[in-house]
Amino acid sequence: MSVSGQRNVITLSSSAALLVEYMDYAINMVLYQRDVCPRGQFVTVSHYGMPLFVSRDYTTLNRLQNVLDYIQQVLPLLIPDIKVYLTLKDRATGRAIERWQFLVQNEDLAGPDWKDHKPVTTSRKNPARIQEEIRQTMKQITASISCLPVPPPNGIDWTMAVDVPEWVPIPPGWYRQPLDPIDNPQQLGLRPFSTGLHQLQTVVTYREEAAREM
Repeated sequence: MSVSGQRNVITLSSSAALLVEYMDYAINMVLYQRDVCPRGQFVTVSHYGMPLFVSRDYTTLNRLQNVLDYIQQVLPLLIPDIKVYLTLKDRATGRAIERWQFLVQNEDLAGPDWKDHKPVTTSRKNPARIQEEIRQTMKQITASISCLPVPPPNGIDWTMAVDVPEWVPIPPGWYRQPLDPIDNPQQLGLRPFSTGLHQLQTVVTYREEAAREM
């Protein structure tokens, strides 16, 4: 195989790195756009051919990195699907008002008979095409602020959760529990993208404006 050919081969590990990088930028953008963290904590960077906002607050970065490090470890495993949740809560009431779900599916394990064949562990999908697909999804995140409810005046708290199969170990101190319900939920699905090994679908569930005014 030529050197250029090797560079275009995507492995499960490099696919995981691409997905985690996307989730990192996506979650930072949500925290910025939804006024979860003070905007003075963010700096502007250029990535995916567009300006993005990234937190420089140590506490925020540490909370986020703990989850993303775990995701990068388990994504290369042969797991059919993994869900990562960012839940926003009204600080005054403690009730969940918005949830961003990042659903990762191993494309080779999507069918019911995936245990009966040799797993696919590499992809030759053009990296430039993957980056363009991610850019289009990031543009939708940026535009989503126009159709989501105005954040509550008393501020927002945020939590993160990960949903993996029972047989996948989770870090010490983590535990499995149901997600907080969102009253009168509405959903907005963003454009999915694929690395040729994993597909990632981003969905935001939010409490409809009328319900919050009751």
